[in-house]
Amino acid sequence: MKRCLFLLLFIGLAIQLAAQTPIYDFGFVRNSEITVKNMHNQPLQNAWAGGLTGIAATAIHLNSDDTLDLVLFEKLGNRIVPFLWQNGKYHYAPQYAGHFPHLHDWVRFADYDHDGKPDIFTYGLGGITVYRNISQSVPAFEMVCEQLQSYYYNGYTNLYAASDDYLAIADLDNDGDLDILNFGVLGRYVHFHRNYAVENHYANGALDFRLADDCWGKFEEGSDNNVLTLFSNCGNKAETEQTRHTGSSLSLIKFFSDSLFDLVVGDMDFPDLILLTNGGTKKNALMTAQTADFPNALMPVKLYSMPVCSFITLPPGNTPTLIISPSDPRMGKSQDRNSVWCYQKTAATQQYELISTAFLQEEMIDVGSGAYPVFFDWNGDGLQDLFIANWGSFDSASYRDGILQSYFASSISYYQNTGTAQQPEFQQITDDFGNLKSLNIKGLYPAFGDFNSDGIPDMLCGREEGSLILFENSAPNGLLPVFNSRTENYKNIDVAGHSAPQYFDLDGDGKNDLLIGNRRGFIAYYKNISTSNIPDFQLITSNLGNVDVRDYNYSYFGNSIPCFFRTAAGETKLFCGTNQGYLHYYMDIDHNLNGSFTLAELPLFEIYNQRRIAIREGIRTGIAVANLNNDNYVDIIAGNWAGGLSYFEGTTPPDSTITAVPSPAAPLCDIPQLYPNPATDFFTLRGSSLSSPLIIRDITGRTVRKITFSSPLHEIKIDAAGLQSGIYFVHAGKSVLKLIKR
Repeated sequence: MKRCLFLLLFIGLAIQLAAQTPIYDFGFVRNSEITVKNMHNQPLQNAWAGGLTGIAATAIHLNSDDTLDLVLFEKLGNRIVPFLWQNGKYHYAPQYAGHFPHLHDWVRFADYDHDGKPDIFTYGLGGITVYRNISQSVPAFEMVCEQLQSYYYNGYTNLYAASDDYLAIADLDNDGDLDILNFGVLGRYVHFHRNYAVENHYANGALDFRLADDCWGKFEEGSDNNVLTLFSNCGNKAETEQTRHTGSSLSLIKFFSDSLFDLVVGDMDFPDLILLTNGGTKKNALMTAQTADFPNALMPVKLYSMPVCSFITLPPGNTPTLIISPSDPRMGKSQDRNSVWCYQKTAATQQYELISTAFLQEEMIDVGSGAYPVFFDWNGDGLQDLFIANWGSFDSASYRDGILQSYFASSISYYQNTGTAQQPEFQQITDDFGNLKSLNIKGLYPAFGDFNSDGIPDMLCGREEGSLILFENSAPNGLLPVFNSRTENYKNIDVAGHSAPQYFDLDGDGKNDLLIGNRRGFIAYYKNISTSNIPDFQLITSNLGNVDVRDYNYSYFGNSIPCFFRTAAGETKLFCGTNQGYLHYYMDIDHNLNGSFTLAELPLFEIYNQRRIAIREGIRTGIAVANLNNDNYVDIIAGNWAGGLSYFEGTTPPDSTITAVPSPAAPLCDIPQLYPNPATDFFTLRGSSLSSPLIIRDITGRTVRKITFSSPLHEIKIDAAGLQSGIYFVHAGKSVLKLIKR
């Protein structure tokens, strides 16, 4: 009796503990060591690095050795892609990506506090956010300014930066602190924001910018082209300056080995970089010549679109290196698989010579623009083979009415699983499965099955327009397909854009149904109602399970890529790729096809160092699910718009003690901020240490209000109702901020 009572108490305690410590359904750890070989049977050094389309690069220490490593920022997807330099090669090191803050749109690395470690300047809502590098043994950064300020004409305001421009940062006047070049809000002229930290005797690390020249270098950019006009008189800006199209890159380099910085300019829709020669002085720049065949007349850059230049030194030997890559924010413009050009300065000629047009890309899976993995055992050996569809890969470009048109065609790469049931390994067989690239279709997405009942697998493909194409295969099992017959607009199914079909028995009746993701972010369910071995389909719902993967903060489109699967216990689950890049997990599917599926986890996460890290490998993600190593857990491969893949191995699901990585709070800037501006009833002044008194003066310099307080503040709300409409200047210590009162 006592033993039974003890057993009951033990069971009750176990149930109570289980209730207090919930277990997640899935756990994943990244595995970048799975062998992948190219068509020449050569192993890819960094197969699972995720592909590249347009990057900025910096040399930085990731670990505690003495060698500089390499970090890339991928613009289309806002990804950090780290590489360690080890044994004479770069090795993909994704474990360091989580040590960087969330960065978006553009990034420049520059050491503003003179500690030998590059700090981060990045886009921040119409301006610049700054992170200080506080790394010790691993990368670490702290935000020091959410909105960098500069003194424009008669008051401090946000130092303007467009999300689609790349600004330049360097010590232009050689006074010991970093200055900034950017384009003005409307202008064709480059603004020089001089840092006065040294002049004002601030300690290392101060950021005190003032607009020192609103026509730096005395040149101007065309309003609708990449023509640069030298020796501009800069004119009356208010009368003559036209609105410039957004999208230019600025890079500074001492190209001619003198003491002056020259400027390299790229422009949206154009493939070249223009070098402007600085013939002025350190205090007053003057561009005296321009060269369009940068950096080498025999091998100039021709890289669509809006290339940006990163000047770094790389091992071995700290070789001066130019990494050049597109920075156009639009999809479907870049030379995708050949979009990272590397030039290195040779000792013999002292010229920059082209080393590679696919730097690092050639060592990874990179299928072009978009990578959408699908598993299917094509050769019937019991192992899941890997198929990777793309939205397209770059073919050529031309101009129509002065607008860049880039041409892409979709294809499917086939990687045969040549490993074992316990250890997968992939060998690329072809990068154009079925020779479909010649059809000039975009957005192919495959589903495999025997659609004509001849015992040979066929392929049903979605496409960008939203309809389906059936490719009937006549080749013997296991050989590369022969698609002599294709059916356009298969069964007249159309999901209105970006159809992503899956052939899967959803209702468990022994017949595979069609589940089709679409551009909107829903999943259409077409039930197989056939009474023969040749499938026939009936639309049941255009919004299966009320799945909607849209994120309105990101886009009105969701681009759902569904992957239904069954667990070892026979339960149906859904993982879904999305437009914004996160992977969704849905449950409560069985016996609930007319109801709403439960969004169980958003996003799916990987486990690293006892932390939960969201799986987000870029944008426009796709996902494939299978048990590739014959354990108790499913594995996943995720693709993204940059054309590459990431591999995540299933592991023991974590419990709730494994916490998510927290988002740091935004700190205060060194220079005060004032908002809202314009103000009506009140405004707020915010700063790291506001001291008494605060003085408000009108446009004539007359003091209209003096505000005193006993101790320093971080924030103060000020009544503006008593101020008449007009322009005022708020004096807060050394800072003077312009206030517009409505």
